[in-house]
Amino acid sequence: MLAVVRVDTKAIYGLLALCALVICSGCYAPLVTVGVPASTLPEEFRLPLRTGGPLLNFTLLTAPPPKDYLLGPEDVLEVTVPELFPNGEYRPLLVQVMGSGHIQLPLVGSVPVGGLNLAQAQSEITRAYSNGFFNSPTVSISLAQKATFNVVVLGKVAAPGVTELPRYENDVAHAIAQAGGLTEDAAEAIEIHRRAHGVTPEIVKIDLRGMDHLNFGPHDVILHEGDVVVVPNRRNEVFYVVGNLSPTNIVRFSAGERERELGGGFILPRDREVDVVTAVAMAGYIDPIESPTTVTVHRQVPGQAPMLIIVDLIKARTCREENINVCPGDIIYLNPDANWYFRRTFDRLVDDILLFPYRSVWGF
Repeated sequence: MLAVVRVDTKAIYGLLALCALVICSGCYAPLVTVGVPASTLPEEFRLPLRTGGPLLNFTLLTAPPPKDYLLGPEDVLEVTVPELFPNGEYRPLLVQVMGSGHIQLPLVGSVPVGGLNLAQAQSEITRAYSNGFFNSPTVSISLAQKATFNVVVLGKVAAPGVTELPRYENDVAHAIAQAGGLTEDAAEAIEIHRRAHGVTPEIVKIDLRGMDHLNFGPHDVILHEGDVVVVPNRRNEVFYVVGNLSPTNIVRFSAGERERELGGGFILPRDREVDVVTAVAMAGYIDPIESPTTVTVHRQVPGQAPMLIIVDLIKARTCREENINVCPGDIIYLNPDANWYFRRTFDRLVDDILLFPYRSVWGF
């Protein structure tokens, strides 16, 4: 017995009207994004910025070594003057250089030694004792302890905390070394936070790679009491991809004892650059029908309005000028191809129109 199928003409007309609405109402607008074509951007958008250029010569992070050690405040000297002990049981005197650069000695009182080397300081002490106290005194001195500077090293080092740096070793390189060195997830930059003395606090950033010229001077690497050296975490350098992605593409990183979810974020590799074509491949786009032919890169430029960059994926595969490198914080929007979008939408509408009368009979 044949089943009688009744066609609901109103439903068919409604679906046809919906199809016309989809085609004619401008629903393609979300598929079109106004932006700057990648091919019109300067070459700096394609140069390797994160990994380009040689690593910084780390000797530049050390204080220039002096030809001779010059005495300064908080240095401790061991001074021996046998004439002070007529019984022959003389012992060395430990004296500290004061902030004024002077030391205090028996009989002679204050003797200036700040800014002098050991030989000059010995001559100065001998002259003081020769001035009405002893005839040809025998004076010997040695440096018992160098002055130290307490600095704080934070961030991605093996042993963060407070460290003491001796005079002439109070620089960034020695501070990092005292903290056990950089860890694998350390950023390729170091920040120096200086204590303010009545002025705005100063933060000096030192890049460790990819510089055409140094962005710091020899005086910037010298640390003083209370300075803080911060090594940022490079694992925060991520980019994001927005589109129909696999749900397994979730990147997480540890924030203390907690896990922070980055959604569709991807960590930028440390050892190589990632261009937009590679970024889309990393994202694992899973819809073969909506596969994008263009993407829009949303880039935040410091101090400026966000920049929208259009990259043609088809041209970028073979033309370097059509591609750009991905920067930390970039958001890449996958733009479905309009032709494929309309074809898929039309196919679905046609299927609905043709199969709608039979759904109630066949149960689908």
